[in-house]
Amino acid sequence: MKFFWFVILVISSTLVYSQSFEVESFFSDSHKQGGIEGVVFDNETNNEPLLFATVAIKNTTVSTTTELDGSFSLNLKPGSYTLVYSFVGYKTIEVENVIVTSNKTTSNNQTLSALEASFDISSID
Repeated sequence: MKFFWFVILVISSTLVYSQSFEVESFFSDSHKQGGIEGVVFDNETNNEPLLFATVAIKNTTVSTTTELDGSFSLNLKPGSYTLVYSFVGYKTIEVENVIVTSNKTTSNNQTLSALEASFDISSID
């Protein structure tokens, strides 16, 4: 009789633990998120992709850098965001009211221009 209960216990535990699912999928909001993707271009080189530029969400700690092909992507909760595009030696650009909706990706490409160099030589002795 002990052997019978042992077999039943082993079979039932095998069936229970063999089912695989992710518990966090019941609680996560990842299926409610959307995204922003795009490419950052360099205006000084006939719109070549600008690699390693920073794309940030204003007033947050969320940011990313562009890849070797100038592309970037951010996963965000639905809402309206201000994107800040920056790169050393280039003008920083802010794009307001970029709308993110759930389960959709918003495209936002941007072209950055180099800062103009200005020299004041009147103070040189």
